[in-house]
Amino acid sequence: MFVLKGVLRAESQEKILLYLLLCGSGYGASIAEFYAVPQNPIQKQLARLEEDGVIVSHLIGKVRNYELNPRYPFLEPLKALLKAAAQVYPSKIINALLVQRTRPRQTGKPLLAAHDSTINGGAKK
Repeated sequence: MFVLKGVLRAESQEKILLYLLLCGSGYGASIAEFYAVPQNPIQKQLARLEEDGVIVSHLIGKVRNYELNPRYPFLEPLKALLKAAAQVYPSKIINALLVQRTRPRQTGKPLLAAHDSTINGGAKK
């Protein structure tokens, strides 16, 4: 779904910005995994957005973590635009983006991504 087609260069930019707005931060592989898209276009768009000053990154160990740039001059209008675009997205995707794991997984608990169950309508793998 590409809601902001006339405003942004690519659909992957919209996905990245929406992910960063709702999750606060993320890295390329997690964004690509969430949307089930290849990592390469996500990484390219992350680099472009960072070059343009829309997002900033910092290393956490070996992982480059991205977030919206708080010093970007048009941050508030961008957030308003993304929030308006988010209303058009299916509620399953938005709810999955809002659910964040805050503590480690219990030892022995089967690995099942939290967003898989909400995106696929509760179907378990």
